[in-house]
Amino acid sequence: MISYLKARGTYVLFNSNGILLNEKRGQALIDAGLDEYRLSMDGATREVYAHVRGVDAFDKIWRNVRAFVAMQRAQDACKPAVSLWFTAMRENLQDLPKLIDLASDAGIKEVYMQRLVYFEEGLAASKQSLFRRAAREELELVRRCEETCRERGITFSAAGTTTPVQSLVRDFGERPWSGCRRPYTLTYITSSGNVLSCCFAPFGHKSAKEYKEERVLGNVFQEPIAEIWQGERYQSFRSAFESDHPARHCSQCGLNWSY
Repeated sequence: MISYLKARGTYVLFNSNGILLNEKRGQALIDAGLDEYRLSMDGATREVYAHVRGVDAFDKIWRNVRAFVAMQRAQDACKPAVSLWFTAMRENLQDLPKLIDLASDAGIKEVYMQRLVYFEEGLAASKQSLFRRAAREELELVRRCEETCRERGITFSAAGTTTPVQSLVRDFGERPWSGCRRPYTLTYITSSGNVLSCCFAPFGHKSAKEYKEERVLGNVFQEPIAEIWQGERYQSFRSAFESDHPARHCSQCGLNWSY
């Protein structure tokens, strides 16, 4: 799939938990020309990782990642760029400094702190959110991590359009969703072919009816993506987005979490 896309001039990346990143698969990713490999890592210890992710694979993942980065160095392969993606919540924020140490030791030069998008299930709960709820000591921890990354030459960013600290404190005003550019710049396609506005859209709906009628904007197995992108349903979604009454999953962005 990666080779197919690269042959057509597409920039290709994906997120992974790293569990299956063995030598054979790693070599295949290098050979296929993958542009970015984003490692999801939500803890800096075996215990915290297992608690957040629900699988006891921390040690295996780091063996895989270190071996992959070493293989890239041995081959002088600059692609894929390996980055670490951390979903910040009260449960694991204390692990962030050590996680940066792990990234630095492994030769990973990009670390991203993602917002927690919650829908009141498991750890995806409002009480875990740091957005506009972070205590002074929590913000100070993130600031120290920003300084550590600057000293070590690591890029430390938020997943959205700002810095990690700003992503936790900024106020989006009366129309908090309005700064998001996803309705005009990208789309999200599920394995069943459903076209959604972004990667948040599959979560938090209250019924199958809401998901189908408000969130699904088309299906690529039924019509071409260009027709969906320019079609009536997508245009109606964008018009609502530009009004004071966007789709429910859009109205929560910038209010319950930072985009």
